[in-house]
Amino acid sequence: MSIMSKIKVTFVETNCKKNGPIKQTLNIIRNMDRDIFEPSLVTVWPEDADNSMIEQYKKLEIPVLSANMSKKKSIFFGKKAVGQLLERLQPDIVQGVGMPPYRMTLGYKKAIHFVTLRNYCYEDYPDYYGRVVGSVMAFLDINLIKKHMALGEPFVTCSESLTKMYRSKQNMEIPFIRNGVDVSQYTKRNLDEVHDLRKKLNLAQDKLIFVYSGALIDRKNQREAITAFLSMKKSQEAVLLLLGDGKDFETLKKEYGKYSNILFRGKVSNVNEYLHASDVYLATSKSEGLPNGVLEAMACGLPVLLSNILQHMEVLEADRSCGHSYMLGNIEQLANLMDQMLDEPLVEMGEKSYEAVMKNFTAEGMSKKYQDTYLKMLQEK
Repeated sequence: MSIMSKIKVTFVETNCKKNGPIKQTLNIIRNMDRDIFEPSLVTVWPEDADNSMIEQYKKLEIPVLSANMSKKKSIFFGKKAVGQLLERLQPDIVQGVGMPPYRMTLGYKKAIHFVTLRNYCYEDYPDYYGRVVGSVMAFLDINLIKKHMALGEPFVTCSESLTKMYRSKQNMEIPFIRNGVDVSQYTKRNLDEVHDLRKKLNLAQDKLIFVYSGALIDRKNQREAITAFLSMKKSQEAVLLLLGDGKDFETLKKEYGKYSNILFRGKVSNVNEYLHASDVYLATSKSEGLPNGVLEAMACGLPVLLSNILQHMEVLEADRSCGHSYMLGNIEQLANLMDQMLDEPLVEMGEKSYEAVMKNFTAEGMSKKYQDTYLKMLQEK
């Protein structure tokens, strides 16, 4: 790399499905200084037409290459195919978005390899891959990370909480760069528009709306949210609005869809509007990286009610007055807090949420930290 040439950073993803890591990668690229960096994207699998952010990446006018191979084929041939695409791009830094893409980048030896750890493997994998397979994959990934850390390769996590977790559970010292929210997309709500939005979205005008947006899977623990909601003394004055789908969607909808004030709206493209129409963001997760849904809701000016996992507490530490936490598993405490929030100054609490995001969790600030990290990597190399 000559002094005058730009630093080439290639991001490698399985595909551009709509999820937190893909959003965060988009945020990094969108806020990059193009006078210094030249970003590009490599994907491995074909896109799912109904669940893809590929067009948002293409709008950034970056090279986008795809191996376009099936999941099964990528297990055996992904490393070779990704290596060939990287050979065409000749990057200085290759950032795997998740561990499977990271593994596939390791055949290309001309660049620094880098990955952001967005979960604690032993907590996250069993939920996605099943208990046995997930535990084996977590073991393999932890050992791969340890091996490459020993070789001096860089890693970061997406939250201070995860860094602490890897330190205490694996004796691994990994720096962190906190996730950030795109405040141009998730904008502060206008209270004068709430009535019309609720009308448009077919939501009750006279009830307090608790909202959740994301995957309906065991790790996100929606059953606990529903059980607590039904245990509220004043549940008839409130609505529980669940956005998103996932493994538990059909089961939960079948079981609880009969309640008129529990709404399963599935995957929606206008999350921002639903957040603007709601009153409180509710997240009952058992584990997170740094929760995108929570940050997005706070950027919209919503107060939060969160399980007391480390990652949620890290967000609340920015300003305790933007919401409440309850002890994970304590349904009675959660129900009591939901009742309590019906009588609290939610608009003022939401203002504190918005300010906390703007000061601590913007996509622009996150991207700047990644760019500083890339420059430091190359200097150290």
